[in-house]
Amino acid sequence: MLQEVTFHPIQSPYASPVVLTRKNNVLPPDSLEAYRFAIDYQKLNAIAKYQRYPLPGIDDLITNIPHTNTMSTFDIKSGYFQLVISPKDIEKSAFITRNGTFAFLRKPFGLSRVAPNYQKAIEIISKPVLGRFVMCYMDDVIITSPSFNEHIDHLKQVFTMLRDAGLTLNKDKCYFARDKLKYLGLV
Repeated sequence: MLQEVTFHPIQSPYASPVVLTRKNNVLPPDSLEAYRFAIDYQKLNAIAKYQRYPLPGIDDLITNIPHTNTMSTFDIKSGYFQLVISPKDIEKSAFITRNGTFAFLRKPFGLSRVAPNYQKAIEIISKPVLGRFVMCYMDDVIITSPSFNEHIDHLKQVFTMLRDAGLTLNKDKCYFARDKLKYLGLV
């Protein structure tokens, strides 16, 4: 966590508690990898004011995926954490531990305004190709192409956009040039 996410000590009127949530029931309960470090932002979320942004409907996305011969899906690694928090909002991300109070410099999971802001950012980044051969739902992206050669070109375009935006992919959740695959849990 310390190596992947940027945060720093801070003095802030905000200080949400840290919670550990079980993320993997396969691992034994005494395994550190079985838990996810999280912040309980419920009180902050209850008073937060934010501009709304619609998330795409999963049914609409699935229905509108073109039936093509070549598809790829990938996951943007630690999606929220790749987006920088506005300087005026850093103190609101504060959390308290026995070692002090810290604040994130990148958007953490759990703040109510992060999900819509993330979707908006992904749509802005992918705007030149969104709806043509790319669909995005949060950090899950699908690229569809009628031929393998076109698909290679489409992948290059998307990778260039992601690189220019400073985003990286989760290599364990990338599936390239398939004729059938899962997207958003559906085949």
